[in-house]
Amino acid sequence: MRRHRARGAAAVVALAVLACPGVSAAATADPADSHASVQLDPRRMVGGGSVPAHFVGFSVEWSLIERYMGPSARPAFINLLRNLDTGMLRIGGSSQDVVRFDPTAANANDVITPEDLAYIRATLDAANADGGATPRWGVVLGTAMAPATPARPWRSPEHAKAFVTQGVQPAFAGADNYVAAVSLGNEPDLSYGYDLQEYLSDFAAYSGANVTGPYPLVTPNTSEPIARWQSIADGSVETRFFQDWPAILDATAGPTKAKAGTFGAWVGDHFYPLARTCASDPYRCPTIPELLSDERLDNFDYQVYTHADEAARHGLAYRVEELNTAAGRGAHGVSDVAASALWALDAMFNAACPQPPHAPSVNAECGTGAVGVNFHNAEVRAFFRPEEGNGYYNALNFDPSPAMGSPTPAPEYYALLLFSRFAQGTTGLRPVPVTVNAPQAGQVKAWRVDGAASERRLFLINKGDQQASVDVAAPGATYELDRMTPDDPTGAGRTLDAPGVRIDGRVVSADGSWPGFQPTVGTTTAGHAHITLAAGEAVVLTMHSHDN
Repeated sequence: MRRHRARGAAAVVALAVLACPGVSAAATADPADSHASVQLDPRRMVGGGSVPAHFVGFSVEWSLIERYMGPSARPAFINLLRNLDTGMLRIGGSSQDVVRFDPTAANANDVITPEDLAYIRATLDAANADGGATPRWGVVLGTAMAPATPARPWRSPEHAKAFVTQGVQPAFAGADNYVAAVSLGNEPDLSYGYDLQEYLSDFAAYSGANVTGPYPLVTPNTSEPIARWQSIADGSVETRFFQDWPAILDATAGPTKAKAGTFGAWVGDHFYPLARTCASDPYRCPTIPELLSDERLDNFDYQVYTHADEAARHGLAYRVEELNTAAGRGAHGVSDVAASALWALDAMFNAACPQPPHAPSVNAECGTGAVGVNFHNAEVRAFFRPEEGNGYYNALNFDPSPAMGSPTPAPEYYALLLFSRFAQGTTGLRPVPVTVNAPQAGQVKAWRVDGAASERRLFLINKGDQQASVDVAAPGATYELDRMTPDDPTGAGRTLDAPGVRIDGRVVSADGSWPGFQPTVGTTTAGHAHITLAAGEAVVLTMHSHDN
């Protein structure tokens, strides 16, 4: 539902990539020499949005449960979740409509079994071990809702109900509140061949049969073509179900709200700015400049704002349940490099506070937006072939070997880590205007949030391929500076295309645990802090003010 506006304060987050961590802040520099400038009011101000707890999350295909949550993979995966404090897992994606549930089958990649659900339960038990009434981590469990075919005759309300009664309920006995929702179908615009009436008829049959039992439900998880927002708005491209959201929510909102659980009631959506395959449409082609461009972010903001606003009109929250850099399991050299971490960090802020390109000022105070995002993880080529390796866009890479050992963090994971620890659960969210004084600062983005007590956090994101210096006007405050930096272990000096990322010069340990942040500390001089952002760097400037 439309998030309540909160009393907020200014904060800026800066993305910076430096070859030598710890030297990017120079409070003695002349502000006139800066490539860009921002203004940070140290007071706690009225207005601004909020970033809910459980905002960050991962989407994992059913075919990969053993690779992330099996006995050998689970300890590190739990640590990787706990590093983020709170969040949401989504188990599903396209696999939920092609993998049947069978309570008597031997465990295998191409079938959902009680053993798979037990692995998920064991993971959440550990991740939530010291939680309160609301679990630190919840889960959305996807089941098929698509037309039956000769190859998959089992698709039916009866199959979905068996998944819940013979699978979910026994596995989550005593921990029903872990289950945030049961998701009915994946990308119905595609599985139903753009036939809205058939989809709505099947939804009526599934909801009438109460297939999700005691658990909340979530729909519709639609997808859209990769196209300019202007083309979607004027209907010059086929928009699948985009324009049908009012009719879909008219039919689904009532049953969804009636079954709201611990995590509330929401509807879901998917977004990809690019695609691995683009021979038929050059607009889809993946490159780093396109991924980081304002234009691709405008497309995202248009979709998020339009559908979040429609969800709010129906009394529902909105979540981007599947998101990543490029459809088709990502693109090598774009999805698996430092640029993807920059994109992910900026995308999370824009999901929480979309700035719609067709109405630039309508959401300046972040009253409308998503309550969370789930970054998708899959096999590199096809379901049931994990031995071939990871999808290029995976935020967490699974072990493709027969050992099925510890998952490891990819570049995007560090963006989730930075966001979860400094933005998630805060108020006072707003975009911060950046005054650009030189061309190399044209891709610097800024956001602010309020932390606890006197903390004001400023996020600055340098999405460009050149160093940029930013003068931050923030009178009378001490600060801490944490930075997310591209890491090129070859020593070749790669930045946006570097294969790794560090935060404060640190990486996640082999067991999945985070050794902790190590910010630099300083004070503003003459009411200014001068921040140098290398190409692809991100920083969080946490200001400590005595004026609340």
